[in-house]
Parts: sequence; C-alpha cells; structure tokens
Amino acid sequence: MLINRIRDAYREFTGRIAPAAPITTVAIRRPAANAGNIAKVDMQARRHRRQRRMERLALRNVNGWTVRTW
Repeated sequence: MLINRIRDAYREFTGRIAPAAPITTVAIRRPAANAGNIAKVDMQARRHRRQRRMERLALRNVNGWTVRTW
C-alpha cells in the first residue's frame, strides 16, 4: 500500500540523520539574574498603582470652561 511505502521512505530518510548531542549540565550554582529585584517588587507595584491612579485622575481634571455641542 501507499502508506507503507511512505513510511518506509521516511524511515530510510530519517535513519541517516545523526542524533542530536545530549544536553550537558553544569554544576555551578548561581543566583538568578533578577534575584536582587525580588525585595523591590512590592515597592515598585505600589508606585505603578499610584502612577496609574494619577493618570486616570488627570484625564478627568478639566480646568477652565468647557463647551458642549449637540
């Protein structure tokens, strides 16, 4: 059948490909790149919330006269 011929051709083709090299592991233990920022996350989130709140208030704060048209 055709499916058997396709399978055999695929097996023949992939049989010639060299397998990938194994993953090497390194025994050195180092801190994560962002390990120093973990303590500042709370303060940074608070600052971002305050900035978003101030941006929302700035959009509604209208000084002077406004004209409404229909």
